[in-house]
Amino acid sequence: MPRPVNSLRLHGFRALAATVLAAFLGAGCGQGEAAPAPSQGPREVSVEVVTLAPELLRDEVSFVGQLDAWSTVMLRAEAEGVIEDVGFEEGQVVEKGDILFRLRNDEQRARLRLAQAELGKVSAEYDRTLRLKQHNAASAAALERQDAERQIAQAAVDLAQVHLQQTYVRAPFSGYTGQRLVWVGDRVDEKRDLVRLDDIERVVLFFSLPEQALPLAKPGVPLTISVAPYPGEYFHGKVFFVSPYLEATTRRLSVKAEIPNPDGKLRPGLFAQVEAVIDERPDSLLVPEASVVYDRVGAFVWRVGQDGTANRAAVSLGLRVKGRVEVLEGLTSGDRVVAAGTNKVSEGSKIRAAPERTAERRGPGADALAAPVAPGGDVEHTAERAGADGSGT
Repeated sequence: MPRPVNSLRLHGFRALAATVLAAFLGAGCGQGEAAPAPSQGPREVSVEVVTLAPELLRDEVSFVGQLDAWSTVMLRAEAEGVIEDVGFEEGQVVEKGDILFRLRNDEQRARLRLAQAELGKVSAEYDRTLRLKQHNAASAAALERQDAERQIAQAAVDLAQVHLQQTYVRAPFSGYTGQRLVWVGDRVDEKRDLVRLDDIERVVLFFSLPEQALPLAKPGVPLTISVAPYPGEYFHGKVFFVSPYLEATTRRLSVKAEIPNPDGKLRPGLFAQVEAVIDERPDSLLVPEASVVYDRVGAFVWRVGQDGTANRAAVSLGLRVKGRVEVLEGLTSGDRVVAAGTNKVSEGSKIRAAPERTAERRGPGADALAAPVAPGGDVEHTAERAGADGSGT
């Protein structure tokens, strides 16, 4: 016969199983812990925000040019002779008409005196014949002959004076004398260099432009230059000559600009860093480059609405300058856009703005030129065109 089951032991086993099952179900259902709350919408993100305001935008270019004297000449004598006297010091400022060299001219002086004496003789004979003619004591033919002789004598005097003046070498304009190439006692002729004279009260800036920079190639365009000997000092001038054609081999346009130089600091031969403004836009809106996001549709920024949420705003871009981009369409003055941290933002995100930066209107000198000089004289734009893919064109 089977053994009878102990009812007390069976009851204890069932109680233990119920306890274990209750513990298991409690752990599986998370009893004793608070269940997570359901999502309440887009999360809040902390980013930098900038408020847009109109400001001056300049389209500027930077390139290299070379300075030369406004007028320069290598002086030579008009006649052959021996240097008798030198009337200047090297590097001296001389005035127009100053005598710089005198050749030995005793012979020329003697010829002039001889011609003057002959003129005096024939002039006296002419005067005597004229008086006789007035008393009908001389014929008209005799008077005409005396007048012709007097004119011949006057021409001889003028010629002697020319020969005498050719023994003087004068400054054709005011300027600085260079190194003297001859000395007293040297025999010179019309082919011998004597001294160079430069007018540097104003200087000429020579440079060439590629065909892409034709907007700069207009007379009257203002320029600012700087040179290595005077760091931090700027000189101003304007374009006065533009070649009517481009060089066929280089496709470049020759341009000249006038730079006043009253202090004489600028010297011929110096290389100059040139900065010029080819366009100004007084009421431009600019955003930081980090604000602009690009996708397959195009460029856009995250605009922060009145309720503090971010919304996508498609934009059309213009010039890029110093880490900022011009917005041509899509934004207005007073708009707030995400300036940094765009990777954390999505459509409808709640924005918690860091201390805000406001773009204020700047004066005419706010966008001073700061682009490096392009080597070889090539033009480099301080402001570049912003392409749809974010690259400057």
